[in-house]
Parts: sequence; C-alpha cells; structure tokens
Amino acid sequence: MTLLKKFPADFLVSESLVLPTTAPGPGPEGTPYHYVRLRKRGYTTFEAIDALSAFCGRDAREIGYAGLKDEDAITDQLVSLSGVLAPERIEQFNTAHGAGEHQQGHPPFLMLRHHGYGPLALGVGELDGNSFHIVVRHLDQAQAERLEAIRGRRSLYFVNYYDTQRFGVPTGPKRTHLTGQALLDGDHGRALKLVAESGSPEADAAARHTGPAADFFAGLDQRRVAFFLSAHASHVWNRQVGDLVRARCGEAAVEEERDGIPYLFPTTADGVLAVLRDGLGLRYDSWRWRDGRMTSSASARPAAVQTQIRVGQVTEDESAPGAWKCVLKFFLGSGCYGTTAVSQFFHQLQAAAR
Repeated sequence: MTLLKKFPADFLVSESLVLPTTAPGPGPEGTPYHYVRLRKRGYTTFEAIDALSAFCGRDAREIGYAGLKDEDAITDQLVSLSGVLAPERIEQFNTAHGAGEHQQGHPPFLMLRHHGYGPLALGVGELDGNSFHIVVRHLDQAQAERLEAIRGRRSLYFVNYYDTQRFGVPTGPKRTHLTGQALLDGDHGRALKLVAESGSPEADAAARHTGPAADFFAGLDQRRVAFFLSAHASHVWNRQVGDLVRARCGEAAVEEERDGIPYLFPTTADGVLAVLRDGLGLRYDSWRWRDGRMTSSASARPAAVQTQIRVGQVTEDESAPGAWKCVLKFFLGSGCYGTTAVSQFFHQLQAAAR
C-alpha cells in the first residue's frame, strides 16, 4: 500500500499567488501592508498566525492569509501584516521559532522571509493555487515497475473531492463539518462540545469555556468560524460528487475510507470526465468573513480537475527495506487537494494494469 506523509519533508507545498508589490510606507507612493513568506511544519495556519500575532503585538485578525496549509507537511504561504516588520524583527522571529527546521525528529518550526509591500490585505479565497513535491513511499515491485515505465509528464483527470484535512487535524476526529452543521442549526452547545473533542488548536479553550456556548464562538477569530461553516459545505459537496461517481461509473469505481470519511473514486479517465460533464452545474456554497460580516455565496467549483503530474525516478525506499519510492510533482488550483489527486492517480494506474 502506498504511503504519503511518512515524514513531513515528503510533502512539500508552496502557494502560488500573483501579488504586485510596491515601495513600503504610507502615501501614494507607498503601501500599508508588508507581505512575508511563512514556511512551517507542525503548525496549522491558525496556530502560525497566533504565534506571529503574539510576537508582533498585532491582533491575529489583522494578519491576512489567502489559504490554509496543513500541519503534517512543510508548507510555504504568504501572509500580510499592517505596517512594516523590520529585517531584525524577522530575524528575531526566526531565531525564536525556526530552530527545528533542520533538526532530527522533525520538530515544529516557523520561518519568515520578506516578500514585498502592497496596498491590500490578503484574504481567504484569493489564492491562485499550490505546487506540490510529494514523495510516495512503500511502493511494491509492480507499482515501481509501472511508474518507471511512465516516467515524465502524465495527464491526470481526477474527481475534485475535499480530502480529510478539511474535516479535522491529523490526530483528531474528522468532525469539523459536524461543528459547522451545529452552528448552522443554532446549536452552539453541541458545536462547543465538538470543538472541545477535536484535538484542534481551539480544543483546550473550548473545554475550559464556562459561559454561554455562543460567546465562545463570538470570541474566536471569525475566519475560524467561517472554516467550520465551509467544512459543512465541503461535506455536502463530497456527498453530491460521490453520488455522481456512483451513478456514472458503476463498477469502474473503488470505495476507500480515509479517517472515517468515505470516498468513491473512478478508476478510469472516462469515468472522471463523465462526472465532470454531469457536475457542471453542481453548487458549492462558500463562507467568508469579510468587512465585519459572515457571508455565504454560491461559487464555481469543478467536479473534476485535470493536471499534469511529473513522475520522477523510482528508487529504493530507505525507510522500508524491500519497498520503493517515487517523487511526484504537480500544480493544482486553489481548493484542490494533492492527497486526493495522488490517491486517484494510483487507483487509475492499478486499473490500467489489469
């Protein structure tokens, strides 16, 4: 069985965001926001923003970001800060939080580097996409031979599911969609209980909370509340897409359960294209906290996606004697998951070999 994310360095993700920059400072020739690159491991984006907030003395709600990045990988993303973070302060932050970057045992770390200045704060939904560099491990001999035979660029069509990262942290239950449903139902008590049991950065605070449950959520950075609501919308999307796969692919699909979340993957490109065709009008409701308001809007989201995967050299897996590993590189638009792309790539590869 293939294995992803055995080590954080096996899964590298870098944001792509076209962001014009200008001179720093106030006035027509300058700009009020400082853009910095945040490289991290072992932190959610929410935790990283909290750490940066505490260091800079800025309200976390005033630190902008365009996308959320997983903690069980090494990720690179842009954040925006009001005002200028001087080079010596960046160095101090890196000294305080970046010692683990090159240490054995893969401890958490945060590192910043200057990117530029601009007139606008970053916001969720503005991301163009992500580049992936993924080491797939524990390949058997047959998989290794098939990959070696198709080295180079390969076209992949895959169904655009939200993967399990959307529904909880790696060590916790996958229930963020249930939290979102409880909030939509106005059941703040149930939502608070789910957060307390989630293993997420908010879990301890939720467990200690003694006042009205609604006050807990009112006190959060509302982008986190929007995330819970969006997780529910993602669950609804996955269910609709799964129904399309079941209806259009029949036996040319394989069931897979990932952390308690069920998926149904087509095993042929034709099946994926049938899902894409029939899913053109599929509605996805996205949630955003913007300008002091929580808003929901129907957004365009493709039911299936095409990408080009670069299949690298197959070599022995030093972490598993007798097994093999391979590097896969590709780019995906915002909101698409590298893990679900790789899973479907291998399902289709196996089906083609039968």
